[in-house]
Amino acid sequence: MRFFDRSADRAQVGLAHGPGIVDLARSHGDLIDYIEFPFEQLRHSPSLAAAQDVAPVVLHCASMSVAGFLPPSEETVAAIAAEAGRTQTPWIGEHLAFVSADGLVEAGERDAPATTLTFTLCPQLSDETVERVAQNLSWLAPRFPVPIILENSPQYYAIPGSTMTLTEFVGNVSSRCDVDLLLDLTHLTITGINTGADPFAELEKLPLERVVEIHVSGLSAQSGIAWDDHATPAPDIVFALLERALRRSRPRAVTIEYNWSQIPDSVLLAHLRKTRGILGVV
Repeated sequence: MRFFDRSADRAQVGLAHGPGIVDLARSHGDLIDYIEFPFEQLRHSPSLAAAQDVAPVVLHCASMSVAGFLPPSEETVAAIAAEAGRTQTPWIGEHLAFVSADGLVEAGERDAPATTLTFTLCPQLSDETVERVAQNLSWLAPRFPVPIILENSPQYYAIPGSTMTLTEFVGNVSSRCDVDLLLDLTHLTITGINTGADPFAELEKLPLERVVEIHVSGLSAQSGIAWDDHATPAPDIVFALLERALRRSRPRAVTIEYNWSQIPDSVLLAHLRKTRGILGVV
């Protein structure tokens, strides 16, 4: 079967790139259909793209600042486009978040350079941000040879100025921008824990028919807050959410993101088989 053939009747299952993943894909090609690579990793270590000789590549990104008010540089956009072409990714998964912000102006100064964050942040959940996402996508999307799909962020706290829930925000962006989604089930779980919302109820409010890819990863708790954690296996609730999501969605890919440390192969293989079983993939 050709990779991501639109006529295929099943989803592909892959792993996010991390320690030992390429070797695992080489020895277990029957379980690993593709490897998902962060653009930022390929930008700094282009030789990693040689993994294409082992498995197809899906490109993930955290550099566009789609939900922000400061655009990425032309150099960054050109580099993302180049990697999209080089890897032959079927789409670019990008966070519905921002990674840059206005700099802090010190006393006596009139302006300051932009602040580049080291991680993506959930934006203000408002109509103004929805419109900003639409403006950003209208500029970004034509620059790439494949579609952008947007990933729901994890919400760690009540965001000042917000007028809607994160689920409503994702739905409004998808409708306003006519854009498909990357559904991160762990982010959905984290948001539910931190805001008191039921993740199963919130899942049902999303436009699941627009989901192209699904992410599965771990989470951890610190100081009473749930955090994204790609160094730990996904809890049972994430797999339960996957089963529920599949009632209304037909994703083309499900990616297991255990890429922040070298999780034992036995765990990776067990979760690959579990995911394939939920998908009905033999």
